[in-house]
Amino acid sequence: MRRILKWGIGLLVVAGVAVGAFALLTGPGGPLAATISAQTPDQVQTVAIRAADSMLGQISASGSIAPVDVEHVVLGVDGTVLEVLVEPGDVVAAGDALLRLDSSDLELSVLMAELDVATAENALAQLQEPASATEIAEARADLLSAQEKLADANEPATALEIQAAQASVAAAWAKYNDLKEGPSDAELTKLEANLRKTEIALQEAQRAYDKVKWANDAGMTAEGANLQQATIDYEAAKADHEVSVAPADEADLQSAISQAKDAQQKLDDLLARPDPVDIAAAEAQVAGAQTRLDNLLAGADDLEIEAATIKVQTALVTLGEARKELAKAEIASPITGSVLTVATQEGNQERSGAQVATLADLAGLELTVNVAEVDVNKIAIDQPAEISVDALPGSLFAGQVTRIAPVSNGAAGSVSYAVTIALDGDLAGLLPDMTAVARLVDEAIAGGWLVPTASIQGEGGAATLPVMRAGAPIQVPVATGLVQGEWTVVYSAELQAGDEVVGTVYAPSAAAQQETESMGGGFPPRPPEGFRGN
Repeated sequence: MRRILKWGIGLLVVAGVAVGAFALLTGPGGPLAATISAQTPDQVQTVAIRAADSMLGQISASGSIAPVDVEHVVLGVDGTVLEVLVEPGDVVAAGDALLRLDSSDLELSVLMAELDVATAENALAQLQEPASATEIAEARADLLSAQEKLADANEPATALEIQAAQASVAAAWAKYNDLKEGPSDAELTKLEANLRKTEIALQEAQRAYDKVKWANDAGMTAEGANLQQATIDYEAAKADHEVSVAPADEADLQSAISQAKDAQQKLDDLLARPDPVDIAAAEAQVAGAQTRLDNLLAGADDLEIEAATIKVQTALVTLGEARKELAKAEIASPITGSVLTVATQEGNQERSGAQVATLADLAGLELTVNVAEVDVNKIAIDQPAEISVDALPGSLFAGQVTRIAPVSNGAAGSVSYAVTIALDGDLAGLLPDMTAVARLVDEAIAGGWLVPTASIQGEGGAATLPVMRAGAPIQVPVATGLVQGEWTVVYSAELQAGDEVVGTVYAPSAAAQQETESMGGGFPPRPPEGFRGN
């Protein structure tokens, strides 16, 4: 199309003169009108019209065939791959096993959960029976311990306890003073050295990554991982440095003061012993232990039985979850389709969330191509496309535009937009990743006809075109469109394939065409069969 535009600009003056002259000579009342009418069909020079979309407005872009929907199979649990049951190209049904993990640890978890259920059920059964002699003895021991604590609460603090409390107070105030004064010169030097070290490491990692960043999978390379880690280390060192050199936060100072006050309060409490509050707490523990002993002697109440029942139910839930995890050790196909990739092998240690396979239904394929910014507005959703595939020469496939990206794909040196075309019809022989070319027709010229510019008479709504019918020219009303030098796109319901219009087109010699092309311009390609002068 650009080739034709360059040629049209080069012959603009010649074409303009030809249009005016032909209109004056062949129009109604023109000096040649009678002559044309008097000529026999063999004597009239004509040019066959051709559908405009067969030569102009074609948008071509290449891409790779891909499935419409791809299922990524990921692991739900950690484990070692015990057996891989499929390979790329296999056709599977939904629910078919793809691979199995070593389930020994998961089976152990199920066993432990079953034991927890049994333990909880035994505890419930014991509550429903009278208390044993052992339980009564333990309750009496707890009561004795509580009574001893009560006796301790009634005793004053020892010198050792007071010394420990005084040390805690001193340490708390020292921490407050450190916060207020900030880091020492030695600490700042160490932090700055660490920051510089991580900055240099980041620069080295960036240089290594820049050497491979052109690759599509650059983010998954060792250089990409090293750059990410170096960035994290640098940010951490930078944060440590900024925190250290920043003045102490008021909240931190208040927290340090609060801790110092708490330590002082504990010291004061020790100096104030025996404390009536501590004595009251110890007395409450004695009362609780006594109550427990009395309850054992009297038997379990309804609340205890309810709590034990809840524990049984909780253990059963845990057992159910363990069994679900065990079921994840066998990975099944989520769909009926073909295996595209298998990303693991027997013996591999895989983590939960790792992608181990991809599947797709190859009955649904699509092609995504990049369309230049000058052409993207000529494409619309549901617009038909013709697809050719390098691997299947001579075969053409039909498609329809389903998506047009709203933003550029960011390709270096150009602005283009991703256009997705869903393929339909018989897709036999097509496979994912095959290189294909999509051809779409500019809807602005759809339904138009390409005719010699010089043959058009009149302008705008009054334009007509001399068309040979039954051996004689008749004037057919047309609407004019895109002008391409000697050719113009016209629209008319009265035109049809095979029609010939009165007129001629200039066909440059091979030498002239070669000379023009060498100067950076270029004539349009010679008209196809049907564009001829008689």
